[in-house]
Amino acid sequence: MYIRTYILWSMGVLILGAGIAALPVIGIQYVVKPASVLFDAEAHDDTGVASSKEDIIKIADISFMDDRSQNTYATRTLDPTLLVPPSAGRAVVADLSEMMIRVFEDGTAIHEYPIRSKGRPGSLWETPTGAYTIKTKEENHYSTIGNVWMPHSMQFFGNFFIHGWPEYANGSPVPEGFSGGCIRLSKEDAEALFKEMDIGVPVLVISGTGTGIAPDHNENTNTVFSYTGTDSFMPPPFLSARSAFVADLENDFVFFEKNPDEVRAIASLSKLMTALVSLEAINQFKTVTITNEDVEIYGAAGGLSEGDIFEAGELLWPLLLASSNDASYAIARTMGEHWFVSLMNEKAKSLGLTHTSFEEPSGLSPENTSTVIDLFRLTKHLWEDKRSLLIMTQERNHGAWRNIHPFASKDSFLGGKTGYIPEAKRTIIATFLIPFGEFEERPVAVVLLGSDDIRSDVERLRLWVKNNFSYSYENDTQDNQFVLYTPVDDTHNNESLSLLFGGDVMLDRGIENIIEDQRYNWMYPFEQVVQETQRADLAFVNLEGPVSDAGQDRKNLYSFRMNPASMNALLGAGIDVVSLANNHIGDFGREALEDTMRRLHRAQIAYTGAAWNSTELLEPTIRMVKGRRIGFLAFTDVGPDWLSADDALSGIAIASATYVEDTVRQASKKVDILVVSFHFGNEYEARPTKRQQLLARTAIDAGARIIIGHHPHTVQSIEEYRNGVIAYSLGNFIFDQNFSEETSEGLLLNVELTGNEITAVVPIPIGFSDTFQPFIR
Repeated sequence: MYIRTYILWSMGVLILGAGIAALPVIGIQYVVKPASVLFDAEAHDDTGVASSKEDIIKIADISFMDDRSQNTYATRTLDPTLLVPPSAGRAVVADLSEMMIRVFEDGTAIHEYPIRSKGRPGSLWETPTGAYTIKTKEENHYSTIGNVWMPHSMQFFGNFFIHGWPEYANGSPVPEGFSGGCIRLSKEDAEALFKEMDIGVPVLVISGTGTGIAPDHNENTNTVFSYTGTDSFMPPPFLSARSAFVADLENDFVFFEKNPDEVRAIASLSKLMTALVSLEAINQFKTVTITNEDVEIYGAAGGLSEGDIFEAGELLWPLLLASSNDASYAIARTMGEHWFVSLMNEKAKSLGLTHTSFEEPSGLSPENTSTVIDLFRLTKHLWEDKRSLLIMTQERNHGAWRNIHPFASKDSFLGGKTGYIPEAKRTIIATFLIPFGEFEERPVAVVLLGSDDIRSDVERLRLWVKNNFSYSYENDTQDNQFVLYTPVDDTHNNESLSLLFGGDVMLDRGIENIIEDQRYNWMYPFEQVVQETQRADLAFVNLEGPVSDAGQDRKNLYSFRMNPASMNALLGAGIDVVSLANNHIGDFGREALEDTMRRLHRAQIAYTGAAWNSTELLEPTIRMVKGRRIGFLAFTDVGPDWLSADDALSGIAIASATYVEDTVRQASKKVDILVVSFHFGNEYEARPTKRQQLLARTAIDAGARIIIGHHPHTVQSIEEYRNGVIAYSLGNFIFDQNFSEETSEGLLLNVELTGNEITAVVPIPIGFSDTFQPFIR
């Protein structure tokens, strides 16, 4: 036995407001056996081992079977980690999906402030989610990263602050755009929030997308899209790993677990947290010079040499691909190792990793410990909120650095990390896109600790999951789940599904006057059609203007702004999804649009055609209905162009043939049925234009199945094209246009599907009463 001792003395500078803290890096001593000094970066090959299905069956471990006499295998869904404001005291919740900060007092929201900017979604500088506290407060903090003044700054983690709109030294405000990850408010709102906050107040940052996947609409039947066992289900394989966890990264279904709560050394899996904290606490453009102390750290992986100069962000590549211990210490040294490690532990706590602890940044210490469940939760966080890091670990090579992960050469590999020290044995996180049947693929994470053979263990589990589970539509009202050895009944996938589409809805002007005459009965416009809208599995309309009390009239020829109380009418009528891509949504400016998105989000009415930035605008709005993913996109071909979404600016989707084609093609890969809505054509014309035909057919060719048109205020033709249907215009649905026969007629369109096939397209003509109530003709 021999001892390697690393004493690193350096000064790390941490800027907190105007304060500077100098932190010495503590001495570290590790004892290792000479026969076992093969760390993960130095003991590997990348040939891969693909065990056959027969190999797995022959070495099955029947000890995991729940009740072999009943042919069942127990599974479960992992309990979520919920961020909930405390029932006593003050707290701040920053909802990045709704772009809103709320202040809570004793569990009740008392104030709210709109978020004006956040970090770019999906980037390395995305605003970090988790549970934090107010660390520092400064009335005017100077950012050395952005070289700007940030008024009323409240630090909650690393380089992340809540603050007012930043200004340059000359007093001019920075342009609109994504932040570097901070949460920006208006100067006035930041000042008000600053006065309410004290050091130590909890800050909960939650995320998601306002146009993302909504809950299954068919709530009354307790039906879900879930996993079942195949008819040839076999017990799980024997593993050399001391603990293991295999689960779906998106729905938390647990395929397999072994000693899930056992705390064990994790070795270089630590580097995932090192990379995460580096992103969130260190300026990634900061220059880092490799020192002698760095290269003296055990292991030569990464090939770093004394005097090498990198940007901090560049060091993530040798850290994650080559598993360079030198890189981990060089990164930590930029702010002082002790402080950096404290942030690693703080980040773990913020993510609910209750059994995870870090002693140093590389994983060399056996005191870096966790459980397989905690490591799955960390991986899930990366998948949902920092996927760019996982994507880095997918790369087989980057420059001179080669990925040592044993599964990096697999096409289905989505990223991960390996580790080894004698006390930990071999450790691994490996994520894969696993096919379940011909059309369904799911992201699955495999986490192992204390393995003698990670290749064999992971591959056996991966193939066992692939060969023994299917993903289908099932009735499931039980908390305890069991996989049965019986054939899967997939008839649920052939269950009939009805989608109802309506035309333009506008509850302002003459419509609101009628509602006022009806003693503010906001359901009055829908009363004669509500049975039809509620009967459908999903109902969709175009919302012709903002629902808001915010914004200023832009003085268009006609300006619409609907009373916020009209949201109750949409809810009561059973409207599930609305399009915001139309020429009136900007009548009261961007402020009213943003307010509308927030109100729809709170009402749990999905929207499409508008988003908080151009990146999120590309994603389809998805509703799960009877086990099928119904996706929605919306575009306007009649403006307003000034309201187009930009890189970090909320707005709407403006139609162009190329943009439509590219967006639809990508979206169609993520759903079972894609619906595309267009606001296009000429007002009051009964025939579609060539431009309408071009855009609609382009969308079908790119993968859409249903095209719904709005804007002409008259009913236009319905066309069957290839394997889809195009309704060029449904006319009015709720509108005060009774000045012509054409505008006094409308159309509801009921599209029925069996499986993923359109089996019926049923037009339902509607007329309008003298008080603008639509009725079924």
